[in-house]
Amino acid sequence: MAAVQLYTTNTSPLIEGKGHSPLCWHAHERAVGADDDLLTVADLVARTDFDWCSKCGGYAMRRLSDTQLSYYRAAHRLHDMKGRLDGGSEIPDTEISTVIDRLDELADWQPTDQDEWCGSDSWQWQDTIRERRRRVASS
Repeated sequence: MAAVQLYTTNTSPLIEGKGHSPLCWHAHERAVGADDDLLTVADLVARTDFDWCSKCGGYAMRRLSDTQLSYYRAAHRLHDMKGRLDGGSEIPDTEISTVIDRLDELADWQPTDQDEWCGSDSWQWQDTIRERRRRVASS
């Protein structure tokens, strides 16, 4: 049981704001955020510095479906790239093609189960990819 994963929007006590379970109506973002995280039951029991939402409890123990997990991983890859690109440091010319290839991979991401996917969010996904491509092109 100690290794069971919990999903939350904020595991860091250094980041302002309470932790919410995914899709909690009190969460500020409706999509996967850069500070969304997984923790285990053992992590939860070992720490006392969490600040949880009083409505949702701060985390969810339900397992993500394959589609949700795939999206979660792809979104975190995109957040990592966004952080690197927006960090103010220039991308060396030798890495630009690698970054563009990774953005292309993320742009081609498709859910494994179309019925589970909320199609209205796909424009946001593609818009974020386009913005990152513009950022790479301007470096």
